Amino acid sequence: MAVPKVAAIHDLSGLGKCSLTAAIPILSICGVQAVPMATAVLSNQTGFESYAGADLSSYLPAIAQEWKKRKLELQGIFTGYLSSESQVEWVAEFVESFRNESTLVLIDPVMGDRGKFYCGFDDRICHAMKKLCTKADVITPNITEALMLLGKDTNEAEQDKDLPIVQGYARELSKLGPKTVIITGIHKGEEIWNIGYDAKKDDFFAVSTHRIGNGYSGTGDILSSVICGCMVRGETAEQALTKAVRLLEVSIEETMRDGTDPNEGIAFEHHLKLLME
Repeated sequence: MAVPKVAAIHDLSGLGKCSLTAAIPILSICGVQAVPMATAVLSNQTGFESYAGADLSSYLPAIAQEWKKRKLELQGIFTGYLSSESQVEWVAEFVESFRNESTLVLIDPVMGDRGKFYCGFDDRICHAMKKLCTKADVITPNITEALMLLGKDTNEAEQDKDLPIVQGYARELSKLGPKTVIITGIHKGEEIWNIGYDAKKDDFFAVSTHRIGNGYSGTGDILSSVICGCMVRGETAEQALTKAVRLLEVSIEETMRDGTDPNEGIAFEHHLKLLME
């Protein structure tokens, strides 16, 4: 059987385990070939106090054209950090050009966290990302991004949330088009919850973990990478989310013991075998 191919459209950050440096090994361990398209190259992820890098937007159409020449067939398209409104709009065109009936399109609408936009982002990126989400089969916003997409007060993101309220958010987001919505990083007491919604079945699922530390770079990218890899190989969204949360939990525990700078990400490398079970 041919190895499934997934176009992974993310930035490439040298330091800080996120985006392509997380997606490529995780997709590989899931038995999926990552076909990377780097949207930008950065010295380190943008959570550090400074970084150097180059936006690669002008190169993306030529890369896509070469892939078309080679009749690339994709079993998945997986997007993460996109650097501008125009880049989001171009990726929407890419999805339409490369998807087929069997292609899983997973959009991780990376825009912000802890109730705020990431540096350089504003409502314009949110408007473009909302349109991109209409083309998705699966979306994986964190609670801040879910509130942004719904036009709600993002100050609510850091507050403890009643889970039925978040379930309502997930159902509302599914009306954009995705069949599966997974909202991540929901604080409730000492637990962090991740709420999923299957629009076809009108059914919810949830996976929680004990809160460890005060946040690490790249955990959202790792979670969405696991979900993409597992679902492309045929697992359900609930099975994929369960594996993703388990991987994050043990990786964060190791990272806490090591005293690693949270900006450098988590020690997931020793635990990738969990995705093979």
